[in-house]
Amino acid sequence: MAISDIKNLVSCGSGDVLGTGTKGCAPFFKKVVAAWLLPQGTEFDDAETLNLAYVQQLQATNGMIVLNGIQAFVDNTGDDVTEELEGGTKVYIRGAKYEFSMDFINGLAYHAALHSISSYNSYDAVLVDREGNLFGTTSQTGKFKGFTIGMLQASKLKFGDDTTQQREQIMMQLLNRNEVDSKYIFIDSSQVEDGFDATAVDGVNEVVLSYTAAPANTDTSLLVKAVRKQDGKPVEGLVFGDFTFIANGATSNPSGATEPTAGNYDLTVASVSTNDVISLSIYDVGNNNPVIDKTSVLYKSNTLVATVV
Repeated sequence: MAISDIKNLVSCGSGDVLGTGTKGCAPFFKKVVAAWLLPQGTEFDDAETLNLAYVQQLQATNGMIVLNGIQAFVDNTGDDVTEELEGGTKVYIRGAKYEFSMDFINGLAYHAALHSISSYNSYDAVLVDREGNLFGTTSQTGKFKGFTIGMLQASKLKFGDDTTQQREQIMMQLLNRNEVDSKYIFIDSSQVEDGFDATAVDGVNEVVLSYTAAPANTDTSLLVKAVRKQDGKPVEGLVFGDFTFIANGATSNPSGATEPTAGNYDLTVASVSTNDVISLSIYDVGNNNPVIDKTSVLYKSNTLVATVV
């Protein structure tokens, strides 16, 4: 079903869940295991089906960042502020803004990635619980979107010891209290496309490209190595349509590629000349975006810049 048909639809049947009556099946959001960060203001398309293809489209074209494997989701929200007047009368002043910290055990590369997205007023967050339910809010146009994030800040590394595992952490504060308290949208996992598990969605994997031989005058091939930043292992199975090549500001994508050894590529390009400034990166040329999909695993790389010798 389309996203417009499954918002606030609970698995046991229909009914008004906004009132104080208890008839019907109440939605409950369980322990948070993942957060999907989208550029602030991004709306989910009501006409789309919520499945892996659509989610990976958001990752590739809208820059959605998936933080999966949350080990601890801690509520650090402060108390609401009230004032007590002389006669003992209390007045509500303001509500505290929701604030959370998320702990991971995903390694040092993940710690660096968390620091790279630290920001203010840049993202919205859709939360995913352990049963695959989604929790977000209503946009100005009535569509599903993430909660508006103000502060998003990675914490210092928590070193391991004889009894505890190393941990990585990031904190976020939600700016608009009413997005959670009254404008929420809950998507029950049983209402999404069969076979789609929101808890299993992975983030985009970072690829590090490097030249194995310096580009030289009259070369028509580039010798490039591609490895995962996470563990240094080769990224295999790429084709020439998975790369974009730019020489002196003009795009001239590879016309062929071979992989003599795992993760090492010989890319066929137009002839380059001394002092040409060239750049190479992974790119989905067919779909015109910087993220490629290899058997449902997403990759994005650095941009490799060099001057031809």
